[in-house]
Amino acid sequence: MQLAVNMLLKCSESNLIERIVWLDDQYCYVVNINEASFPYQLTLEEVIESLQNETKVIVEQDPFVISVEDHELTEAELSKREFAWAIIQSIYVIPAIFDSKLRAQLIKEASEDFGVTKKTVRQYLKRYWARGMTKNSLLPDYMNCGKTISQEKSFTKKPGRPTIYDSAIKRAPVTEEWKKIFRGALEKHYFIKSKPSLKYAYQQMLKESFSKKDFQSGVKVLDLDNAIPTFDQFYYWYRKWYKADYVVRKREGQREYLKNYRAIIGSATEDAKSIGVFAIDATIGDIYLVSTLDKNNVVGRPTIYLIVDIFSRAIVGVSVTLMNMSGESVRVALANCFDNKQAFCKRVLNMDIGEGDWPMHYIPHTILADRGSELISDSLTSLTENLNIKLSNIGPYRPELKGICESYFGILQQHLAPFLPGAVQKDFNKRGGKDYRKLAVLNIQQYTQILVRCIIYYNHRYLEGYPLSKAMIEQNVFPTPIEIFKWGLSRGNGRLIQLSSEQIRSNVLPTGDATVTAKGIRFAGLYYSSKQALKENWFSQARIKGSYKIKIQYDPQDVSVIYLRHDRRNYEVCHLVEYQSMYKNVTLEEVRLLQLNRNQQQADFEHVELNYQIQLAQEIEAIVQQAKAEDDSSLPKDIKAIRHNRKMEKELLINSKYEPNNEPPVFHITPIQKNKLSLFQAKQKEALDDDYQT
Repeated sequence: MQLAVNMLLKCSESNLIERIVWLDDQYCYVVNINEASFPYQLTLEEVIESLQNETKVIVEQDPFVISVEDHELTEAELSKREFAWAIIQSIYVIPAIFDSKLRAQLIKEASEDFGVTKKTVRQYLKRYWARGMTKNSLLPDYMNCGKTISQEKSFTKKPGRPTIYDSAIKRAPVTEEWKKIFRGALEKHYFIKSKPSLKYAYQQMLKESFSKKDFQSGVKVLDLDNAIPTFDQFYYWYRKWYKADYVVRKREGQREYLKNYRAIIGSATEDAKSIGVFAIDATIGDIYLVSTLDKNNVVGRPTIYLIVDIFSRAIVGVSVTLMNMSGESVRVALANCFDNKQAFCKRVLNMDIGEGDWPMHYIPHTILADRGSELISDSLTSLTENLNIKLSNIGPYRPELKGICESYFGILQQHLAPFLPGAVQKDFNKRGGKDYRKLAVLNIQQYTQILVRCIIYYNHRYLEGYPLSKAMIEQNVFPTPIEIFKWGLSRGNGRLIQLSSEQIRSNVLPTGDATVTAKGIRFAGLYYSSKQALKENWFSQARIKGSYKIKIQYDPQDVSVIYLRHDRRNYEVCHLVEYQSMYKNVTLEEVRLLQLNRNQQQADFEHVELNYQIQLAQEIEAIVQQAKAEDDSSLPKDIKAIRHNRKMEKELLINSKYEPNNEPPVFHITPIQKNKLSLFQAKQKEALDDDYQT
């Protein structure tokens, strides 16, 4: 039985739930999450024995997991969290924090340094341990009380301290119209490469929007008949809207920001003597793939992400996608890294692997990455901070700092090239070379299955020349990536954290906007349904009142399901509607490519359809003209005997259909019908004679 930090253990005979907060060679330090407490020791043998005897069971669902972005938090929540986080970081020294005497001294020093009571510091520590040991575990429980304000407070008069001295300038509270003027002035006069002062932008705003032309001098002067904003009002909204990093990027440029202003978190060699430093990188695969939905459509070359533990050289995560290198594709790779690989292979790849084939589903303490734009975005920075992961970006043109990850791309693709049709060889794009696009037969799911099999092989291969440490030699550790990883995990030095699938989904998977319609929850052109939506008649309401937007999370590797977020803790799985079941186990990018192809087909067929419409109109008009030419307009229509005429016409059609020679049928006229016909002809003759005489 393998224990890990952040694992939850529940006693079978009571409601006691304990969280593992640290492991060493002999002891397991746990806390009671229901009644926040300091850690207490349990021997490893005792914990493992209780799990084997089932007196304790592992809890998969963490009741304190929170998924929230920084922009969703109030300023008070952010301030309290950051303050508590600073205190935790200042005293969280392992293993001293787990010794009661040393911990007391650390708490006392933090109390003096931050100007708070020792009781407050102890509460922060207990809360940090009980709620998952992440930054967001220190958030106050404001979400459980109060009522959110839907809009900013409005004022009837200018807020703030009243002016002491009278002035000819009128003052007023900031309106929505003024806010638009403020934004326009900042974008036009402040966020420019010449880097003028904020005063300059304020003066230019007054000249353009709050001045009028003086007819005597011909120059612009302040419009004193109307209210004019103060510089403090202008400065307040500038600080409220724009963060410091955004200002630097806009005025200095992205390159200067990354060079001199970005955060520096750790180094590439941090914790090199233990597991937990994961390197991530991406490349374009040397193979052409076909669509999962239509084998005749070539979708191009995939983007491959690999995540490698530097210490053990084990591949801990992989992602094969048709997306470009972006923050969304990085999230997919991280989700695979943190997820249970056996469950992932079954769910996404429809593939069975053993529990011990790829038992790596932990969160590292450091991610080592290059300076690609997809790895330094605000959303990923927020993601790593929320999961307490350090993101260490190496300098430009320094691939050797994560050479293990770089080399795996060449090893894997060279290994696979002889086996795979559609694999790109060295003569690609050369005169006389093959067109490997025409040889493609594998889709993205099949290629990923092959890649996973290779990864399992390389994680179990013998590492020739691996520098085993003295402790590893003494414990007879076999030099394979998976055994080295297990050895590092058993020592607890890597400080790896384990997350449940719900936590991975809520923290890592990308978010998007879906629309509730009468047909279902529409996302990426597909429709989904859920138990709650059916129970609460969402689709009927949308048909009556109109569609509306909701926030969802999705896995770009499989569009079979999306995840509906009810609040910070609760999610619901939404499945594809039945008539769209053909899209199961299909990637989001393949769905988008199919939709683009269909739209292009419709555009290509547009002129053909218009020609059909024109031809149809001409054929209808020709038939009508022929009917008009055969019609004797001099004779009136017999509308009184419609029923009799209809009967005669039906007999004519039946006889003409079944008679061998299709000769017209012979109608027998009764004496009464003959008299009516003679009378009609006489009346017709009289009418013609009258017309002739006139």
